[in-house]
Amino acid sequence: MKAWQIALERQLSAAEAPGVLTLGALARAAAMNRGAPVEDSSLHHWIKSAIATDRLRRVQRGLYLNGFRSPPGRAAEAAGHLRRDAIVSLHTALADAGVLNNPPTIITAVVPIDKRASAPTLGTVRTEVGIFSFRGLPRRLLEAGDAGDRLDLTGHPNFPCASAEKALLDWLYLAASPRSNLAAPARHDVDVDAMDTRKLRRLARTMNLHAILDSWLLPGRHARAVRMAGRRR
Repeated sequence: MKAWQIALERQLSAAEAPGVLTLGALARAAAMNRGAPVEDSSLHHWIKSAIATDRLRRVQRGLYLNGFRSPPGRAAEAAGHLRRDAIVSLHTALADAGVLNNPPTIITAVVPIDKRASAPTLGTVRTEVGIFSFRGLPRRLLEAGDAGDRLDLTGHPNFPCASAEKALLDWLYLAASPRSNLAAPARHDVDVDAMDTRKLRRLARTMNLHAILDSWLLPGRHARAVRMAGRRR
């Protein structure tokens, strides 16, 4: 093994190394460790070897999970590389927090919708490490509340992931929107008692979803609140 390869693999094994690597990032890191650019053929040969030994996992062309690091990069970490400003939320964030009784088979994320910008590409993206589902939220709702309330900064320090409370409210918002086909989660599938009630209420007020949250918590009122929300939007 060449010296630059040994140095590169040591760099990628560090605890602070990113969980997801682009081809460009690998080329720059290889050049830094060699002290000169690495030929494409040599870099791709090294990448192919790393994939064969599961030290890199190919997400799609030019994008890889870092298996040198411990813990290795997770598929969910690639969401922000597949869609700009994506935040892991909804089913995946709730399952990661341990409050969803039926873990998802796909990775769910939300992306911001800006009024004066072109609409983001939503829907399903199939990759070699899993299926991603991207749904859109108005930026004011995606970024609602303090970062400590809306993001899980402790459990997911390496990539943006919604807190369980924010993930639930994102889901309820989309379920109430006439532009979404996402159904609300079944009340018995979400362990609300394991959530931070004060955080949940703060976010609900900030997102103006307190009525929808209350109706979901009291299932008999849910259908009426959704109809009213649809008329308001």
